[in-house]
Amino acid sequence: MEGDDSNDVDADPICFQCGKAASSQDKPLARCAKCHAVSYCSRACQVKNWKKGASGGHKFCCSYYKRVGDDMMIALPDDKETARQDLFQRIRFYACPFYVHKSSVAKSPGFLFLQSDSTLAEMSLPTPKLPNGRDMTKTRSILLHFLTLEEYDKELCKDDFEMATVRTELNAAIDNFDDKKEIVVMMKFRCGHAAVGVGKLVPDHALCTSLGKEYYGKLTDDAVQLNLDDL
Repeated sequence: MEGDDSNDVDADPICFQCGKAASSQDKPLARCAKCHAVSYCSRACQVKNWKKGASGGHKFCCSYYKRVGDDMMIALPDDKETARQDLFQRIRFYACPFYVHKSSVAKSPGFLFLQSDSTLAEMSLPTPKLPNGRDMTKTRSILLHFLTLEEYDKELCKDDFEMATVRTELNAAIDNFDDKKEIVVMMKFRCGHAAVGVGKLVPDHALCTSLGKEYYGKLTDDAVQLNLDDL
């Protein structure tokens, strides 16, 4: 997480609206009273950013920044679950048709493996902007794979022992889900966070089948990369 491509989460904060940094002559930046994460150089900048910033302004984003805090860490299990659900909501119209198409080709039960070289906290924010007001330095992307349990054992568990720890949970999900209405998803992020769950298939199976053939019918690669901020 501290490589050359890491975001500078420890940098001194700048105004979330205008980008101004505090100096010895200025009064300290004031933090949002709701999220306690982002900072502003003036009341005017805070008011301007509340409704008119990116993605509807901080009014829309405040709860997301409260969840990650100024240290960009999601600590509570419920917050991690909500962050994963929010991410899946953003990509489901691409991910579900991909899953249905690849599962029909494989003719074997499997799951959607979502992998990102960003952290869960980074991927959970609605915009690529850190709480300290600085832009993220790399594109937030996520790779979509379809894997059977056999491929999971051979490809993932062989190189990553931690993946084997969720084998029982993954197997139970695949054995019990409704493949016409649900999708089994495993997520793994750069921070090491990994989780398995079952989500709703959206759009419905028939439409996913049609869209899957149209979007991915000529796909030659086993994986698809989605750039989160282009969706």
